[in-house]
Amino acid sequence: MSRQSATPLLIGTFILRTSGGAGTVVLGLFLAHLTRYAGHSITSLQVGLLAVVYYITELTLATPMGALGDRLGRRHFLILGPLLGLFQTGLFIFTPIHHPLFYLLGLQVMAGLVSAMLTPATLGYLADFTVANQAYRVRVMSFYELVTSGGIAAGVVVGGIAWDRFGPFAYALLAFLYLLVAFCMLLIPKVRQVIEPARLEIMLKRYRHILSTPRLFIFIPAWIAIFALVGIWFSSQLTFILSLPVHNSHQLLMGLASGPRGGRLLSMILGAIVLFFGLCLVFWAFFLSHVPRLILMLSSIGGIYLACLALWGINHRGPGNDLVLFFWVPLLMLGIFAETGFAPAALTYLADISEEAARDRGLLMGLYSVFLGLGQLFGNGLGGIFARVWGFDGLIYLTLLLALVALISLLTLYWYEKKRTSRWATPHEVTCEEGEGRLSDVVR
Repeated sequence: MSRQSATPLLIGTFILRTSGGAGTVVLGLFLAHLTRYAGHSITSLQVGLLAVVYYITELTLATPMGALGDRLGRRHFLILGPLLGLFQTGLFIFTPIHHPLFYLLGLQVMAGLVSAMLTPATLGYLADFTVANQAYRVRVMSFYELVTSGGIAAGVVVGGIAWDRFGPFAYALLAFLYLLVAFCMLLIPKVRQVIEPARLEIMLKRYRHILSTPRLFIFIPAWIAIFALVGIWFSSQLTFILSLPVHNSHQLLMGLASGPRGGRLLSMILGAIVLFFGLCLVFWAFFLSHVPRLILMLSSIGGIYLACLALWGINHRGPGNDLVLFFWVPLLMLGIFAETGFAPAALTYLADISEEAARDRGLLMGLYSVFLGLGQLFGNGLGGIFARVWGFDGLIYLTLLLALVALISLLTLYWYEKKRTSRWATPHEVTCEEGEGRLSDVVR
């Protein structure tokens, strides 16, 4: 099978993330619009609640959907998921102006189901696709993160422009994007998938065994913390804060995009940041195999702290003091560059662990969605509280706290891996070839 045969899946993922990124921006702008013009007081807590419901649904259903993909075939879920997403997105057009919260909560449940179907199936498919070529796996997982972040970048640009042009009817465009995703998934080739029907009690026993694997168990807090950061900075909460008609002389980013062309300005700023994020992932796609994975993930935590420092400086630069941006913006870009190494390294690490459970690869890769859901549940829920109390600074405070949790988890995992490999790497117990194979999970 040629390597290019994964292209339809990657293109479909790019379009899917474009729709998701645009939907996040449109939702934030729509809620701010209700606050400004419809007389409804939409708070940061309610914005956070919508995201919380979405991620509760996703984390609850991700592993069952992944397990069903193991038994029924992942390709079915890759095609059915976008069609359900098309239906769910189209329903946004009919959102009631008065008391829309419960209606939107129902749509968030449907969106969580779509994500629970697609993410484990996609990652399980890519793990199956690269099972015979570990070096290629690193590159494919990096490109998966690239099309994910690139799609989000395109989405935030499309979302703001579409809102300025079409208002709530921008959701019709997002529904069309889901139709394109379904078409791409129809084109993906079949891959060899290990399918073994099993009783429920046996499947639960395997699941408990996978979760008790020390390498995975120690890694879970870092995954959740990093995904919580994604929930803070790539959600409707951020666009809501930036577009609120409230200005704060001590926090200049509050209400930054509240003007008449706010949607376009917001899309340009966020799109540029996420696009830079994607370009950094291109770098890691080709150079990730040359850096130890745990070292790369640890260095990404340092990047988070650099980015927080830069955001604090930008937010508190003082009115009319824009020259300091020439210092803070490059520092922010340096921090983002360091951050981007985490996701591809962590995905590759998870795919390597899945080789020990090939029959339940979809269930294991479904943990990605569980970690994503838990993390973004915490990130959006806590983000709403921190933003309500401290404004934009609250997002920075929460980021610093979560980065500390991830750092402790990764340092513990690093210590465990060093201890684990030191038991193997004795000159008289293993050959060089065996030692290289056993150390590969840490070095690659």
